[in-house]
Amino acid sequence: MTVYELGPALAAHERAVSDRVQRRASGPQTLVTRAVADAFVARAARLRTDADRAELLEWLAQICASYADVAALRTTLEAIPEALASAAFELTGRALPAAEVDALAHDVALVVERSWRPLVRAEREHLDEVDARIDALVMRLEARDPLSSEHSRAVAAWCSRIGRRLGLDAHEVTFATRCGLLHDVGKALTPVEILHAPRGLTDQEWKIMRAHAAAGERLVRGVPGLRTFAPAVRSHHERLDGRGYPDGLPASAIPLTARIVAVADCFNAMIGRRPYRLPMQPSRALEELVRNRGTQFDPEIVDAMVAVAER
Repeated sequence: MTVYELGPALAAHERAVSDRVQRRASGPQTLVTRAVADAFVARAARLRTDADRAELLEWLAQICASYADVAALRTTLEAIPEALASAAFELTGRALPAAEVDALAHDVALVVERSWRPLVRAEREHLDEVDARIDALVMRLEARDPLSSEHSRAVAAWCSRIGRRLGLDAHEVTFATRCGLLHDVGKALTPVEILHAPRGLTDQEWKIMRAHAAAGERLVRGVPGLRTFAPAVRSHHERLDGRGYPDGLPASAIPLTARIVAVADCFNAMIGRRPYRLPMQPSRALEELVRNRGTQFDPEIVDAMVAVAER
C-alpha cells in the first residue's frame, strides 16, 4: 500500500466511529487520530530515501488539511517523532539514528505549524463569537428569571468538573460546559408566574414548564453557530429508562452531553434555593442521584458527580 492509498482506510475509520461521535455530540474523532498516528509511524519507520521523506510530508500536509477539525490530531502528530525510534526497530529491525529522528521531528513540526497557524486564529475568532451569542441568550434568561440564569451558570461549572472527571479532552469539556450554560434558555419563554410560583405546580403548569426543553432547542437552533448545542438542550430531561421528556428517548439515543447536563442540572437544582422549598443538603442530593442511577441517570456520570462533589 502506498502512502496515498491510506486515504480510503482513514475514511473507513471515520465512518466506523461516526455514530459514536454523533452520540457524544462533541469532541475529536479519536479513532481517526489513532489511525493517522499509526499510519505515520509505520511509514516513517520504513523511510529509505529523500523521496520517501518528501512523500510522507506531503501526505501529512494533506491529512492536516483534511482533518483540520480534529483538534487532538495536532497534539498527536507533534508527539509522534518521539515514538519513531522504537517503532522503527519493532517494524523493520533497523535502529533509526537519533539524528534522523530529530530531523523528521523538525519537518513534522513545520508541516503542522504551517497547517494549523491560520486555523487556530480563525477558531479563536469563531469561539469568541460563539461565547458572545451564548451570553446573549443567558442574559435574556436572566432578564426573565435571575434564579434560572444563576442555576445555569452553576450547572455549567458542574458540567466542566464532571467532564474532566470522565477524562474528556479540553474541547469536549468546553462543549459540555456551554451546553450547561444553554440548557435552560427555553425558560425565557416560560410565563413568569409559573417560574416564580411559591408552591408546587399543577399538572397543567408542569406541562407548560416542561415545554422549556423544546423551546430552548428552537432558540438555540435559531442562532448562527449554536445549532450544535441544540440536541443537549432539548434532551437534558430525557431518562435512560425512556420515561423522560420531551421525546421519551431510549438510552442509546441520548447524547453524552445531555446525560452530563442532566446529572449536573438535577444535583444543582436539589442543593439550590427554590421559591417553594429549602435547599437540600449536598449529601442527600448525592444519595438521590445514586438512587436513580441506571434508571434516570447514566451510572458513569453519577459516579463522576459523586467523586467531584465529595472532593
